[in-house]
Amino acid sequence: MRFRIRKNEHGSVYTIVVSGEMDDESGWDLLQVAQVMLAMPRCRELVVDLQAAIIDEEVTVFNSDTLVSVFEERMFTKDCTVVFRCADGNEICISSGREPLEMAPAFANVSLQEARRYGRALRWLAQEARMLAAASH
Repeated sequence: MRFRIRKNEHGSVYTIVVSGEMDDESGWDLLQVAQVMLAMPRCRELVVDLQAAIIDEEVTVFNSDTLVSVFEERMFTKDCTVVFRCADGNEICISSGREPLEMAPAFANVSLQEARRYGRALRWLAQEARMLAAASH
């Protein structure tokens, strides 16, 4: 595996262009390089271009669960985006988002009558769950 690194004129978009054969070990090496680059203060977008790479069929590092776990810590600390361009023309984009998430209220604003109705239903469900647990033993 070989790669070259480019950045745009403002230094906020970095691109890693990968070529050659890639196995699982070199895939993990590439993710470590990508983590370091995304940690750079000016880097707001990181593009990993895998279009010229020959990726072994057994490579498992480029699935969405792995990519999110690798980049999630950085995503929480700054506004940034990571894009993986695949050879088949598809892209995987992970973004921290432009707006902070709104906190959901702890309680919903409902009428007293509606709250009583839901309270009765929840008590009934709890009672049914206890009966099912007792019957299974």
